[in-house]
Amino acid sequence: MMKAGLLALVAATTIGASQVQAQSIEFGRGGPSVDLRSERQRERDFRHDDYRRDRDFDRRRAFRDRDITTGSTGCRVVTVRERDAYGNRSIRERRSCD
Repeated sequence: MMKAGLLALVAATTIGASQVQAQSIEFGRGGPSVDLRSERQRERDFRHDDYRRDRDFDRRRAFRDRDITTGSTGCRVVTVRERDAYGNRSIRERRSCD
């Protein structure tokens, strides 16, 4: 009974191991790493990452280079603060455009 269970375990492990193939095994600073993607999939992912990085860089540059205006150009708000005879404050804002 024990031999049959051990044989079934070895067979399942062998069959399961043959289904998974590591496309790339690397040993580096962070230790060993296994990449299950094919060379074609890795290249596609690298191209996609490059595209996203370039697109984000272009968006940041476009945002930085654009002129930011709020409201009408040439307008300003003048704030007048006054105190009356009783010590109460009143604040008035006046918008003037050139």
